[in-house]
Amino acid sequence: MRNRDFEMFKKECTWFVHQTDKTKTKEVKIDYSEDFSKTFPLLFQLLSKARVSDIVLTRTRKEKQTIHNYRLYSWNTKKGKKAGWFCRIEADNSAIEIFPEHQLLVDNIGGIEESYQQSDEIVKLTDNQNFLFIKSECEPIDKDLKDVYLERCEEEELEPLNTDNLLSFAVEANGNTTYYDLKTKKVLLFADDHDFDYVTEVENQPENTFYTINEVDSFVDYVEKLAKQWLDETI
Repeated sequence: MRNRDFEMFKKECTWFVHQTDKTKTKEVKIDYSEDFSKTFPLLFQLLSKARVSDIVLTRTRKEKQTIHNYRLYSWNTKKGKKAGWFCRIEADNSAIEIFPEHQLLVDNIGGIEESYQQSDEIVKLTDNQNFLFIKSECEPIDKDLKDVYLERCEEEELEPLNTDNLLSFAVEANGNTTYYDLKTKKVLLFADDHDFDYVTEVENQPENTFYTINEVDSFVDYVEKLAKQWLDETI
């Protein structure tokens, strides 16, 4: 029997699964840890409403096979449409340092590689993202970007922020990147191209560089804001 939610995901994200890929799907029920449900109550509430499928995707490229594990969370929206998150489940082989709350998140749900919502009219933190939360994709601020930022600060005679402890956890298709500071726990968005109405420029910084996200101080705040956006739209 075909997995209807996975078929819908493939229809909405046509670029992801190729004709040469082989997939195995299985509907599952997830028992989330108590720490997870207490740390992310809104996200737990959202995920508790989801239909969940585990996906094993085998890809063949130039006679080389790779196996990838995913988890698909699917919802119905209040407008009678479909929506979903396609999350990458990784073996924890990365030596990169992340927040304990971030590790708790990926241990329970993985990281969001794709998301979709039919006829979506509400701007969400998941929009146009290349990924969110995937541990192996998280990186310190890019050296070239940092150099450009420091150069702009110097030109405008502004004191630069300390970016040494920044780690990305969400990257948009246009390059806008959301970071948290491993020391201060502050969440910052670096965006040189955006039309968001939910961000505020960091004071005394060059235009189109660093922003704060309204109602978001920490990583947990970010996750819960994202979850609330989806809770408001799903049933």
